[in-house]
Amino acid sequence: MEDAKKLLYHNSVSWLLEDENPSVRYWTLVDILDRPKDNQEVLKTRSEIASLPLIKELFDLQHQDGHWGEDESKAYTAYGTVGVLMHLFALGVSPDERTTAGCDSLLRNAQNENGGISMVKTRRSGIAPCTTGEMLPMLVHFNMDKDPRVISAFSFLEADMSTEDALDCGRYEHRNCLWGAIAALKGLAALPEDMRSPTSTLVIDQLCEELLNADYDFEGEHKRWLTFRVPQGWDLLSAIQMIGVHGFGVDPRLHPLLDRVLSLQDEQGRWKCGSVTQNWPLDRRNRPSKWVTLYALRALKAIGYEFL
Repeated sequence: MEDAKKLLYHNSVSWLLEDENPSVRYWTLVDILDRPKDNQEVLKTRSEIASLPLIKELFDLQHQDGHWGEDESKAYTAYGTVGVLMHLFALGVSPDERTTAGCDSLLRNAQNENGGISMVKTRRSGIAPCTTGEMLPMLVHFNMDKDPRVISAFSFLEADMSTEDALDCGRYEHRNCLWGAIAALKGLAALPEDMRSPTSTLVIDQLCEELLNADYDFEGEHKRWLTFRVPQGWDLLSAIQMIGVHGFGVDPRLHPLLDRVLSLQDEQGRWKCGSVTQNWPLDRRNRPSKWVTLYALRALKAIGYEFL
C-alpha cells in the first residue's frame, strides 16, 4: 500500500478522531485505521454513539411494530423507516432488537416478491436495483444477512444486474445510470462469501467498467457528483470507493477521477459538505466536514492508500 500523506495537503486523521463526533471517530477507527470491533477504543466510542441525543430521538419515534413514520407501508417518506435506518447505519449504531424490528418492517413493506427492494412493494419499479443495492449494506450492518429475505435481495440484485439492459433507467432518459452502478456495487460489496460466484464476479467487473469508461462532464451533466452529501449519496467519492473495493484501484483510468477529488481538499486535507438531508441533518453545508473527509479517506483507502 502507498502512503496517503503524499496525496493529502495535511493528515486529517487526527481531526476525525476528535471527541466531538463519536460516529465519525468510530468509522475512522474501523474503516481507516483497521481497528477490530472488539478494540477497547472502538467499544468505548460505540457506547458514546448510543448516548447521542439524536439516537434517542430516532428510537423514540419508532412505533411498537418496528416502523417509523405515519404509514408503515410507505417506508420511503421523509420521516419513514428507510430514512431512519439509513441515519442509524451512518451513525454507527450497534444492532439490537429495535434495529431488527425496523429492518423487518422495511422488508415486509418494501420488498417485492422477486426479492428486490423498491419504493412500492407491489410494483417492479425501474429503481429497484438502486434501492436494493443501497439497502443491503445497512441490512448486513444490522445483522440481517442470514435472513432469507436478505439473501433473496442479494440474488435479485445479482440476477437483475446480469441482464443486458441492467442500468437502463427511465428516470435517466433510458440511458445507462451510473448512480445505479454505484448503488449495485455497494450492495454487491456486502455479498456474503458463500454467495459469491463467477456470475457475481462478472457483474461486478461490468459495473466497474461502466464507471471507469464513462465520459464524465464535471462542468455540466456530472457536476452534482462533486456535491458531497451527508449522509453519503451517489457521488464521485462513492464511485472511486466502489471501484477500489472491487479490485480496480490501480486502473489508470481512475487517475483523472482521483485528481479531481484531490483538487477539492483544502490546505488542511479536509473536504466540504455540499448537501444535507432536511429531516435530520448531520452536518452543515459549505464548511469543512468530518463526514465528507471520512468519505474521501475511505475512497483513498479502497484504492490502496494507507493511513496507519
